[in-house]
Amino acid sequence: MRFTAHKRRSSRGTRRRYMNDTQYIQQLKRLYPSCVHDTNKDKLCKQYDGHTITYGEMTYEGLEALYTHILQYGKPSYFLDVGSGRGKLCLYMAAKPDILKSYGIELVADRVHDANKLKKTLSVSPLAKKCEFHNANIFDISISDKITGPAFVWFSNLCFEPSTTVQIYSKLVDELPIGSVICSSKIPETPPTALRSLGSMQIAMSWNTASNVFMYQKQ
Repeated sequence: MRFTAHKRRSSRGTRRRYMNDTQYIQQLKRLYPSCVHDTNKDKLCKQYDGHTITYGEMTYEGLEALYTHILQYGKPSYFLDVGSGRGKLCLYMAAKPDILKSYGIELVADRVHDANKLKKTLSVSPLAKKCEFHNANIFDISISDKITGPAFVWFSNLCFEPSTTVQIYSKLVDELPIGSVICSSKIPETPPTALRSLGSMQIAMSWNTASNVFMYQKQ
């Protein structure tokens, strides 16, 4: 779908009128209404041998419920989606006034291509410009160089090996500022001592309408 900016006439000529926050979210949902699964899964499994590339997404409603819940523990300034797929969560969080930057890290190049394509279509709004997608392994990205204030972090790790979950948690705890909230589908058997548990809640995902999400905050 092609989206064209609305324009209005003023005494100084024609100028662009950007979408407001509500219009931006409505357009995002029209462009990407539901999870788009990989069509070349066998090829991707060979291309990314040794990595878990099973695909699924949190729903828009699930993300809104999770974000609203963690606000009681402080307002994050950044959003980070580890395994950001086709980018819809990052683009959604860009509409939040307190979010300065919304980052997505995704290993699969095809998914990052789709995320940037969606971002470009929404670029009529300055909100989309708050998003930045990286085609990379999280262990090759310096989080502390990008995130300098409390962050809201999400990663879906249901299919990850326990050791991978431990490694990701360790990196996040080492590099995120105090006050950041980490949310994931599974947690390490022994969570880092720098984290305090905020409990868990059930969130709607593309694969389950009530999937457990665990929350921890860095102290």
